[in-house]
Amino acid sequence: MVYLLKRHGVTPEQADRLNKIDSAGKHLMSIINDILSLSKIESEQLTLESITVSPSAILSEVASVLADDAAAKSLALVIEPCSAFPPLKGDPTRIRQAVLNYAANAIKFTKTGEVRLRCRLLENRPAGALLRFEVSDTGIGLSQEAQGRLFAAFEQADNSTTRVHGGTGLGLVITRRLAQLMGGDAGCESVEGVGSTFWFTVRLAVSASPATLAMAETPDSGSS
Repeated sequence: MVYLLKRHGVTPEQADRLNKIDSAGKHLMSIINDILSLSKIESEQLTLESITVSPSAILSEVASVLADDAAAKSLALVIEPCSAFPPLKGDPTRIRQAVLNYAANAIKFTKTGEVRLRCRLLENRPAGALLRFEVSDTGIGLSQEAQGRLFAAFEQADNSTTRVHGGTGLGLVITRRLAQLMGGDAGCESVEGVGSTFWFTVRLAVSASPATLAMAETPDSGSS
């Protein structure tokens, strides 16, 4: 309805009011979707797919969705080159949702600088490959005390009534639950006033022959 009203010509004041209605509606829809996602996960009603997964495609899709938001704040949104991965199977939709949660938060809490997206291969075994997705920013950073609260439902780094940024605090807990459903975990490394790196790991099926596995890249030595 907002879109239709704006098409028929409105004054600048009316356009501003319509934009606020549109923004509020999208915010409410986001909250509803987060609550429904968490409810599905906690009731064990969420079914994961097992289809082809391309980490580089997932990062590109997330960057495309958030490009305008980053540009509006004059932030560089950088995708680090992904190494070659073996053919993988998993749930790309849920992985994309998790990366998107992190990247949207990074843009929200970064005033200047950049947001970087990356994916690394930690383990490559016939039983499955362990991948680590990361989103780094040059934002406000977090204290150790705030980091300890981040992955609890409805918790935020700033729980005061005067906080600048809105949100429910569900995005991070959903990301961790999704990662755990996919055999991994999630966490954060941050320095207050410098920036943060949010990460999650997932274990995906490797749909490759032994010969392909032997040629795969040597895993990174980082911890999961």
